[in-house]
Amino acid sequence: MENKKCLCEGGFLPGYSDPPKPIREWNNAYIADHWVRVAAMAILIFTGFFIHWPFIAGGPGSSIMSTMRFLHFVAAYAFIIGLVIRVYMAFNSRFDADWRDFSIMGNLVNVPDILMWYLFLKKDHKKYRRYNPLQAYAYLGVAFLMILATISGFAIYHGKIFLLIQAPGPFNWLNTLIGGESYMRLAHILIMWCFIIFLVIHVYLSIMNSLVKRDESFTSIFTGYKLPVDH
Repeated sequence: MENKKCLCEGGFLPGYSDPPKPIREWNNAYIADHWVRVAAMAILIFTGFFIHWPFIAGGPGSSIMSTMRFLHFVAAYAFIIGLVIRVYMAFNSRFDADWRDFSIMGNLVNVPDILMWYLFLKKDHKKYRRYNPLQAYAYLGVAFLMILATISGFAIYHGKIFLLIQAPGPFNWLNTLIGGESYMRLAHILIMWCFIIFLVIHVYLSIMNSLVKRDESFTSIFTGYKLPVDH
């Protein structure tokens, strides 16, 4: 007789399959770093919109613009530090050094497999360790965008970077290369829109993936745990 799962008021009855035990997907360091970068990105987007298009009237003598700029810079520094820490953990984490998951050539062959699954053309896909190929490429792309956002931000910043380097001095050649500081500002804003698009797609696919697999992977970034599945 096939074991069937039956959750009743008294719990799981004898003869029925036990519920799957949650497995540790993220430790506290990974979770904290993730949410620091998410918070920094949200602040950067909000303040970036305001700096480009002030949508709150401050009135005479208002310091709202300087406050927004200050928050923008603080969030930018948190963003940069968060990326550096994530790269460090990818190579040195005692919990899970996952740098091998981001192999560009190694993931290429499996792109059709996971893409067809995302498009609902397959019922399942190969089993991947932590990230599937499209996730790995997306996260590498985001890291690259973070670097571009940092460089373009420093190129239009007038002040000392980390209280050490006077900007935009070392980055002026980039402004010249792209056609001037105004074009660099547009590039900076375009990168922001790339982040917004990524966030929308990332949240949608995370929720969809979690619901289809029923593995609680979406909530794992809050709790650290998910349920084991076959794929």
